[in-house]
Amino acid sequence: MKLFLVLISGLFMVIACGNKQAQPLSSEQASVVEMPGDSGKVYRLLRANEFKAQMQKENGVLLDVRTPGEYKKGFIAGATLMDIFSDDFDAKLALLDKSKTYYVYCAKGGRSEECSEKMMALGFKRVFDLDGGISGWKDSGLPIEMPK
Repeated sequence: MKLFLVLISGLFMVIACGNKQAQPLSSEQASVVEMPGDSGKVYRLLRANEFKAQMQKENGVLLDVRTPGEYKKGFIAGATLMDIFSDDFDAKLALLDKSKTYYVYCAKGGRSEECSEKMMALGFKRVFDLDGGISGWKDSGLPIEMPK
């Protein structure tokens, strides 16, 4: 029965987001995924409050991979917009400093997962992905900024 519920929940998230969606992690599950064969590489999927706490604990670059139209509706303070749908996204991503820590988010979590996977494949060392995207951030009562 649990497996059936997990499968249905996963299917719902994929359909709702329109992109491949990462499964939310329970507090009992490890949120660290060490990449096989890549010593020191870490990818984490974090809930909003964990994501915020990690950003406060460890400096890094906050990437918003939504569209400019979505960004204009509000963003997390300090975010740099890098539209995953832009023609030059992969080229821009490849130019980033792979030794830095990155915090990535989108609207619901699908695009940030895709971006995080690309980053890990390119050799980035530390990537944190916001589970549920900016929607999860707002649902947790965390503030967003509006463009000036």
